[in-house]
Amino acid sequence: MGLEFAILGPPRAWHDGHERPLGRPQQRALLCALLLTPGELVPVQRLITALWDEDEEGWPKDPVGQIGTHAHRLRRALDAPRALLGSSGGYRLAVAREAVDVFRYEDEAARAAALLRGDPARAGELALTALRRWRGEPLDGVPGPLARRTRDRLAASRRAVGLTRFTAELALGRHAEALPALRALAAAHPEDEEAHRLCLLALYRCGLRAEALALFAALRARLDARLGIDPGGAVTALHGRILRDDRSLAVPQGPHGSQGPHRSQGSPGSPGPTGPTGPPRRPPRPFQLPPDIPDLVGRRAQVREAERLLRAGADAGSPVVALSGAYGSGTSTLAVHLAHRVRDAFPDGQLYARGDAPGGVREVMAGFLRSLGERPPEDACAGALGARYRAALAGRRVLVLLDGAPEPGALLPGVAGCAALVTETGGELAAEVARLRIGPLEPEDAYELLARIAGQDRIHREPGAARELAALCGHVPARLRSAAARLAARPQWSVADLVGRLSA
Repeated sequence: MGLEFAILGPPRAWHDGHERPLGRPQQRALLCALLLTPGELVPVQRLITALWDEDEEGWPKDPVGQIGTHAHRLRRALDAPRALLGSSGGYRLAVAREAVDVFRYEDEAARAAALLRGDPARAGELALTALRRWRGEPLDGVPGPLARRTRDRLAASRRAVGLTRFTAELALGRHAEALPALRALAAAHPEDEEAHRLCLLALYRCGLRAEALALFAALRARLDARLGIDPGGAVTALHGRILRDDRSLAVPQGPHGSQGPHRSQGSPGSPGPTGPTGPPRRPPRPFQLPPDIPDLVGRRAQVREAERLLRAGADAGSPVVALSGAYGSGTSTLAVHLAHRVRDAFPDGQLYARGDAPGGVREVMAGFLRSLGERPPEDACAGALGARYRAALAGRRVLVLLDGAPEPGALLPGVAGCAALVTETGGELAAEVARLRIGPLEPEDAYELLARIAGQDRIHREPGAARELAALCGHVPARLRSAAARLAARPQWSVADLVGRLSA
C-alpha cells in the first residue's frame, strides 16, 4: 500500500494502512509544502518562505537547520526513510501524485467540468465525489504563508466544483431539489454572480419569478453600494430573459432532461444538443481564480476601464491589461476582482499564476497545459511548451491572470479571443499593453476601508481620528488593512490610541 496522505482537512498520513503521527505544526507545514509538489525537488529557500513569512525578521535564527531538523523528524514519523530525500539544494518526497487526496479531488473536479456540457449526469456525480473528499478546512492547523495561500486557492476551487454540481443538477431538470442549497449558497456569498445566476434560474423554473427578480435587484443594489458597479453580463442577460418570461428557459428536455425527446437550446446551464453518435467531448474549463475579496473599496474608474478593455478587446484580438503600483497599493487584489468581473466573457476558463509559482515559467506552462486537457512532454523546453500552450488556447475564450508571475511575456496567450490581466513586477511584456497605474485610495475610500475591517460603529464614533489614521497610512490599502486589523484585534483601543502610537 505504501504511503498515502490527506490534506483536505487536518493533515493525515498512512504507511501500509497504518496512520502515522505527524508531530509539531512546523513539521506538518514542511510535509504539506512537499506534498503540494510530490516527487519534485523543492529548494530549501522555497521551503523557508513556505513555512515563514518572506520578511526575514520573522525567520528563526537558523532556518536551514530547522528545515533539516523537521525533515529528520518527518522521516522517523512516517517510518519511511527512503521516501523523504534530501540534498544540498532541497528536499523531495518520493510519492505518487495519486497518493495525495487533493490531487484526486482536482482530477475529479477537472473531469466534472469537462463533462458538464455533454454528460451532466456523470459531471454531477464526479463533482459530488470530489466534494465528499473534504473533511474540513484544508491544511487545518498548518502554519505559514504557503498553507494560507493553498487554503484560499482550494476554497475558490471548492466553490467552483459546487457550481459545477448545481449546473449539472439544473441541466437534468432537478431545479426543485437544488433550490434550497442554491438559496443558501447565494446568501453565503452575497456578491457571487454565478451562484446568483444559478439560483435565479432555479427560482424561475420553480415558478418563483417574482422571487428571482427580487434576488437580482438585491444583488445589483449590493454591488452598486459596495463597489459602484453593475452585475456582469451573464447574470444580467438571464435577468432580462426572466423579465421577458422567456419560455426557452424552461427545463431542458431530451435524454438528460425530463420532458420528452426535444431539448431546448440556448438556456443557461443546459447542455448543448447531442448528435446520433453521442455528445462531443468538451475540453476542460479550468477555474483557477483565487476568491474575490469581499471588502474592496474605491477603484471605480480603473474597474470600469479595465473591464471595458478586456471585454471589447477579446472580441477583436488578445488584449493585455497591466496593473502597476507601489507595494501595498492593492494591484493583486484589484486584478483578482477584475478577473471575477469579466469571467462571463471568457467561458472556456480562467488560468492563474503567481510570482512564487514553483518551477518557474516552464512549470507554469506545463500546469496550464494540464488544466487545458493537454499532456505536456516531460523533456520539452519552455519554447516548445509555449507553442503547445497557444495551440491549446486556439479557438477558446480563456482569461489568463498573471500576478507577478515569472517571465509574464512568455505566458501571454497571444490568441484571438483570449486575454491577459497582469500585475507588473518589472518583467518584460513583449506585446501591446494597456497599462493602468494604481495609486493610493481616495481619502473617503480609505476611511470606508477602515470602517469595513475595524467596524463601522467604531470608526464612525471617531471620524476625525479615523481620517488622521488613514492619512498616516498614506491611504495605501495594505497599510490601512494592517492598521484596521490591529484595531479589530484590540477592542480596548480607541482609534485615537492607535493614531498616537503610530505618530510617536
